[in-house]
Amino acid sequence: MIKKYWVATLVVLLITIQLNGQALNFYFGNIHAHSGYSDGNKDSLTSGMSTPIEDFIYARESQHIDFYGISDHNHFSAGMQNVAHYHQGLLDANTASIPDTFVAMYGMEWGIISNGGHAIVYGSDELLGWDTGFYDEFVSEYDYGSLWRKVNERPNAFAYLCHPATTDYSNLFANAANLAADNAIVGMAARSGPAFSTNYSYSDPTTNNYINRYNDALKRGYHVGVGLDHDTHNSVFGRQTAGRLVAMAPALTRDDIMTAFRKMRFYSSDDWNTKVTFTIAGQPMGSTLTNAGNPTLLVSIADDDNENVSSIAVYYGVPGSGSAPTVLTTANNAATLNYTHTITNNSSYYYYLKIIQADGDIIWTSPIWYKRSDAVTNNAPVAAFTTSSLSVCAGQQVTFTDASTNGPYDWKWIIQGSLPGIADNQNPIASFYYPGEYDVYLVATNSYGSDTSAIVTVTVSAPPQVDLTASSTLICLGEIVTLTGTGADTYLWTTGETTPTIYVSPTSTIFYTVVGTTGGCTASASVNVGVEQCTDLVELSAKTINIYPNPASNFITVDASALDGRKTMQLYDMAGRNIYSLTTLDKLTTIDLSAFASGSYFLKVSNSNSSYTAKQFIIRKD
Repeated sequence: MIKKYWVATLVVLLITIQLNGQALNFYFGNIHAHSGYSDGNKDSLTSGMSTPIEDFIYARESQHIDFYGISDHNHFSAGMQNVAHYHQGLLDANTASIPDTFVAMYGMEWGIISNGGHAIVYGSDELLGWDTGFYDEFVSEYDYGSLWRKVNERPNAFAYLCHPATTDYSNLFANAANLAADNAIVGMAARSGPAFSTNYSYSDPTTNNYINRYNDALKRGYHVGVGLDHDTHNSVFGRQTAGRLVAMAPALTRDDIMTAFRKMRFYSSDDWNTKVTFTIAGQPMGSTLTNAGNPTLLVSIADDDNENVSSIAVYYGVPGSGSAPTVLTTANNAATLNYTHTITNNSSYYYYLKIIQADGDIIWTSPIWYKRSDAVTNNAPVAAFTTSSLSVCAGQQVTFTDASTNGPYDWKWIIQGSLPGIADNQNPIASFYYPGEYDVYLVATNSYGSDTSAIVTVTVSAPPQVDLTASSTLICLGEIVTLTGTGADTYLWTTGETTPTIYVSPTSTIFYTVVGTTGGCTASASVNVGVEQCTDLVELSAKTINIYPNPASNFITVDASALDGRKTMQLYDMAGRNIYSLTTLDKLTTIDLSAFASGSYFLKVSNSNSSYTAKQFIIRKD
């Protein structure tokens, strides 16, 4: 189902791909800081700064700052006072940006640091959170799986891990890579802070490092880069340290900087103007390559202050092996390196650099992932991919897995009817929200050209519109409630029953949920039934209604002489099912019990004015 809009988009993408060969420039900055909108600008009484716009203006006047990100905490307990502040921060970033001069970015630092872990999120127009009244879209405070999914639903968004601890993010570093997390997370901090520095002379560098967590992520199979964070909480934006996060992009625009992060084209540098070019087969750090033959690593380091390089160490490892990377080769007292790694056909490795300058400054780079496949020829790719499903229900996600040949290193996806509608990672996850048939295209690119021959159609079905009605949502203990589900073909209740209508007699306040299914798609509805003791009614019931004998075997007599007129009697088992009904004018009524098994039962008697539930009685068959 090719729509004109999507064809036009495809043409634009193909043009964009032709431009991808342009040179990458080096831009220096930071993406981890806080304003007075959360717990930053702690020195506001003396600095006079408290808002993102004031902080951005200060940062863009700092030395060697091309881009700057403020990531205020997302929740009330960490200082976020108002959802409107988040939206104002986004506007402030737009106001502070100057084309080709300075890029301002505004995002959130999501999560609880204790037993959780902080993650920076950029590219979301909505504040994600859990404090009532302090979010645009709800994500439970420890639910990192939902966080990654929300990030993946936003085409331009990414997550970045701050000062990561060993067990953070639901033990992310201890388990094999999760695709949703891998798609959402672009990197993490090699260094962070000093968070509460008041230094503004660039002379307070941090000495910590999180390289062990970086290695843990790589050995589990994650595709992540590495950066340097200031984590600024006082009004010294860009000035407490000369350390910088370095992004490589064709131009200094927000779109280009954001793309650099999503493609992991960035690195951590203690030095504020060191430029590192690290390529394999002409592709920069952050790339995932499949090529014929052995990889040749080319490294070139330039420093505007002409500082010498003491050493270059190449680290390498096998993705997903569970083994930490080790040193492959080193070069001493040289600013260049040319090294070919001999590997077997169909083997995969990742490579990153640790560079030490003569003054002790350290630069860690993001990796390049390389798979040797001698079946790859010097031809343009043949685009191909597989899907986790071609038929889904609205609201469900589909994983698209690249299967292109001839070693593409760049992927552009057009995914109609989904969020995201466009993706640039190798194996995207898309959410479909509206019923219909939608085409999905893949444009795969390598050094020899592009191909878009891969097209599939995904069918999205509407879930049923399930409703749940209750005869009452507040009852006295011992009364019956009739629950009815509508709108689906089949039903499953939390009680385990599968009929559209069930009868319940809860002993305490409880939620009942029914899941309805139609055509393989499900939806649910719930109701809360409250239970009260109703002492006066119970006493009245005991006085006005009598049942004998009790226990009974083959019959009971109901004495309802205190009730006038036509009376309805309903017998229920302990599962709340109505198993017998009778309407009578008699004061004394005999009910035949011969068809009922031994067990406990109760009786409801009502007339036009009143409804009473008699005490429980027992049937005992000898």
